[in-house]
Amino acid sequence: MDPGRRLQLPVRVRFDEATATARCRASAHVRAMQDVAWAHSESLGFDLPWYRARGRFWLVRCLVLDIRRPVGPGVVLTVTTEVTAMRRIWARRESDFILPDGTTIGHGIVDWVMTTDRGAPARIPPELLDRFGPDAALEPARIDAVPVPADARETCLRVAPRDVDPMGHANNAVYVDWLEEAVIRSGGAATVEALPRRYHLEFLAPAQPGSTVVARTWRDGTGWRATISDKDGVELLRARLTAG
Repeated sequence: MDPGRRLQLPVRVRFDEATATARCRASAHVRAMQDVAWAHSESLGFDLPWYRARGRFWLVRCLVLDIRRPVGPGVVLTVTTEVTAMRRIWARRESDFILPDGTTIGHGIVDWVMTTDRGAPARIPPELLDRFGPDAALEPARIDAVPVPADARETCLRVAPRDVDPMGHANNAVYVDWLEEAVIRSGGAATVEALPRRYHLEFLAPAQPGSTVVARTWRDGTGWRATISDKDGVELLRARLTAG
């Protein structure tokens, strides 16, 4: 069977992926999206050795995740992945999270950028364009830069060994956990539990193993804004978490 541009797989919400309120963590949604996306790529012959042989790698640049309803441990979700746009150095995948009764409880958009093994932007190999083309317009889901208020709450975080993925830096899902932790410390626990809620992250640079990062968080309308920077002040992430 040719999975084509779309694949769906069953994903069980593990016990350790749930919070104290028995709700699946947002970061677990992100990990499920990543894993199903890789399963899709591998099923078409584009596995990690294929990319390494060509010195090409995908990095997540932007992420939008909408969580509409809670789901607890033990529930088996259907998680979909679909390539909805691919152009030059960019590709977009979209995912749905579907309960056994067919109810969609969440939706995710991930914009990926193709890079060399040194992290420089690179053209998507023609084999991928032939498989997932034709080219389609894609406007990356970026976040406008705004000044950080003087009263923003600072939270220091460290990239632990468990946070590092095969690319050698903190996995994208870790940033979602960091965002929630920083928002909770700033007084935004209600926003982290609100439904529906939206996570919008723009990844600017990778956090390296063993490094310390600083999250700065402040209120913004119906939610929160945050930036995460390294010890030298280099911005690694811009993010928003909103409720409603």
